Amino acid sequence: MKGVGKVAGAMFMAATMAIGLWSAAPASAATQAELEAKIKMMEQTLNEMKSQLKQVQTTQVQQQKAVEVAATSKLPGWVERMTFFGDTRFRYEATSYSNLNGKSKDGKDRFRVRLRFGVRSQISDDVELGMRMVTGADADATSTNQTMGNYFGEYSKWGLDQAYVKWTPSFVPQKAFMFEFGKVPQPFMTSKVIWDGDVVPEGAFAQWTFNKGGSWQPYVLGSYMTVEQTGTWGQNVYAPAGQLGIKGKVGAFGLKAETAYTSWGNLGDAGDVPPDTNGNPTWTQGDGETRISNFAVWDIYAKADYKFNKQGSVFAWGHYLVNQSADGPWQDQDTGWGAGAGVKYCKFGFNAWYKYVEANASPGFIADSDSGYVNRKGYVLSASYQMWKYGKVQLSWYDTEPVEENIPGATNPSQTFFADFIFKF
Repeated sequence: MKGVGKVAGAMFMAATMAIGLWSAAPASAATQAELEAKIKMMEQTLNEMKSQLKQVQTTQVQQQKAVEVAATSKLPGWVERMTFFGDTRFRYEATSYSNLNGKSKDGKDRFRVRLRFGVRSQISDDVELGMRMVTGADADATSTNQTMGNYFGEYSKWGLDQAYVKWTPSFVPQKAFMFEFGKVPQPFMTSKVIWDGDVVPEGAFAQWTFNKGGSWQPYVLGSYMTVEQTGTWGQNVYAPAGQLGIKGKVGAFGLKAETAYTSWGNLGDAGDVPPDTNGNPTWTQGDGETRISNFAVWDIYAKADYKFNKQGSVFAWGHYLVNQSADGPWQDQDTGWGAGAGVKYCKFGFNAWYKYVEANASPGFIADSDSGYVNRKGYVLSASYQMWKYGKVQLSWYDTEPVEENIPGATNPSQTFFADFIFKF
């Protein structure tokens, strides 16, 4: 309304001046004509001011209506609480196989696509709900790829690979405690030596982080994972796990490390064999039942990185594991390890790593599929380029072979080339 006041004030002053000039004018004809001309100009100016005042009033009314419309058209609160996320990956894959014990295997070339789309909702300061949908849904937890080429049929394999609630209570100083339940994003510090990047564990997970917000943050993580539930509590397969770790930085140097122990319970017993053993050898007991080894895996992992300038960094990592409950005919195949290093500079990245995982070192149903699961050794080379903020191309070469060729479940040596084009929403 300040604009209206200014215009009205100007109109009042102009009118006052006109009256004063009229009353003070001499009686001569020439002066009278001049005054009439001036008064006519002032009347014109007043009319222009009136028009401007009307425009200002109209604009203010329109602005007020716009504010009212914006207030009434505001998104519902439950929508504003949501954060959407996801990515799409287009992949070209070419694999060739070498002979294994005189047996050949045909290679394959194929295009594949992976779509992941999820949403998180902060329903309160302390509670987050999350879910994610993915392509390629089936009993194999290690792959979310959908192979193209089904006579243009729809991609019908969709699944829910995340559904969780996360609680970080405010009454705990620095919100140092976190509890998650459901099918949760990978909570463990780990590597592809044990876990495939597509596997999403299920169960209850609790973590306490010490010195949260500090340069060095030790933590303790405990979990109780639900692996298989088809019977009573004693018949189901659960996997309790504990992990101690630390993350920290000193200047340009960063380090994270952990040690963990996971007991996989009845997994491997008769009746509790996963549908996909993925390199874990099977054998038949005297009663005719099929088994694989039991698993109680201890592992230790560390990764260090160094930022040598604003655009570049180098890193190196190592991972060692041993199955302390290996049994059966191949119980000596209980160890695994991996190591890698890489460099990132500007938009480019280069990475190399080596894997050696024996057949009973870890459960095959969670093992990295790209490198051949378990009972596998070999190297991986990859190079990437960040085309733009939300788009990346990555080329990878995998060359792997069995650790032991004569163990049941061993697969042919393979050489695989991946060309991945990854786009984030």
